[in-house]
Amino acid sequence: MSSVFASQIRNRPWVRQVTILSALFGALLATSLKTQDRIRGEGLPSMRPQKMAAAWAEMRETVNAQKKKIADLQANLTRYQAAAAKETDNSKLLYDDLRKANVLAGLVAVRGPGIVVTLRDAKERPSRPDDLTPEAYTELMRDFIIHDSDIQAVVNELRAAGAEAIAINDQRVVATTAIRCVGPVVVVNNSPTNGSPVRIQAVGDPDTLQSAMAIANGIADQYKPIDPSMFSMDKVKDMTLPAYAGATPLRYAQPAEAAAAEQAQKRSEKAAEDAPDPTGRAQSNAAPAAVPAATGQKR
Repeated sequence: MSSVFASQIRNRPWVRQVTILSALFGALLATSLKTQDRIRGEGLPSMRPQKMAAAWAEMRETVNAQKKKIADLQANLTRYQAAAAKETDNSKLLYDDLRKANVLAGLVAVRGPGIVVTLRDAKERPSRPDDLTPEAYTELMRDFIIHDSDIQAVVNELRAAGAEAIAINDQRVVATTAIRCVGPVVVVNNSPTNGSPVRIQAVGDPDTLQSAMAIANGIADQYKPIDPSMFSMDKVKDMTLPAYAGATPLRYAQPAEAAAAEQAQKRSEKAAEDAPDPTGRAQSNAAPAAVPAATGQKR
């Protein structure tokens, strides 16, 4: 004997559909509430993507405005120091020393001759063979893409060759500069720049800097077996590098007392004396160091 409820469901087929939809809606609502709880618990942003993009753009504009303000303040400080230096000879000597220190610290814009090194991703890249896994193909492609290690290698070589000022994609390199690749973006001084091509400017003796880059089995040679267009270098008679516009807070590093500074200096000198000669000449009885052969791959 059929019940009245079952008879009504047979007479009204939409009831079953509404019941199923209600169950699905309830499940979705529960999932949404659970997701919101997770967002609140993990501190994740709950705003829509459009609002997140707008907030990011607003934050980026604020950061750029602050950097411009810092650059303006540094320029004003330089003018004030120059004006004060005109009063006495002692002030002038102090100002000259301070100006040299600011140049070395990257706090003022500089100009002079040098070279421009350009790194770019390979124009032609191998296609993925059918028998190669995605992971293996990604590893294969590493040599065809510019990474932060490539940029850092160029900066190290330029510094070793006597570069007096360096900028990466118009970001001045200072003692605290970090170079990182984040996807297709190169982050320098916590500022995102373009990833390829990467333009590295160096002020110094153009001939010396160019020789350091073109040394046999050096940085330039490692790109030739892959794609020679990945590395290019040009001499420049005169160029201007911007000043570092980021913050320079000191929370932990403080000037050392005279006694501690003297001990640290002695340890530094002793470490330099005890270090082995990289040419192998210090070990006269030892066999000459073997020169590694070029591998034809990026280091």
